Amino acid sequence: MDEIILTDNGKVALAYMQENDQVHVGKDLIELTGIKGIYPVLNSLIRNGLVVQAEPLSRNFTNNKGEVQLKEYKTYQLTDKGRNYQF
Repeated sequence: MDEIILTDNGKVALAYMQENDQVHVGKDLIELTGIKGIYPVLNSLIRNGLVVQAEPLSRNFTNNKGEVQLKEYKTYQLTDKGRNYQF
C-alpha cells in the first residue's frame, strides 16, 4: 500500500474530523477548521480513502435578497481508514 502524504491543511481537516466523528457539511468545515479552500482538501482525503461523501443535507439558506430558500449541501464523513489514520 502506498504511503499517504497529507498537506498541512489535510492534517488539520482530518484531525478535526477524527475528534468530531460525525457527518459534516463542507461549508461548515470552512469555519470549524479555518481552511478557506476546504473542498480541494476534502477531495484529496477522498482520493486517499480517508473520507467519503455522504448523503446531501438540505437546510435553509438566506440569499442576498433576504429570501429563505432550501439549499442542498454536500456532506462528508470518515471511513474506517480515516478514523484509524495515525499522523
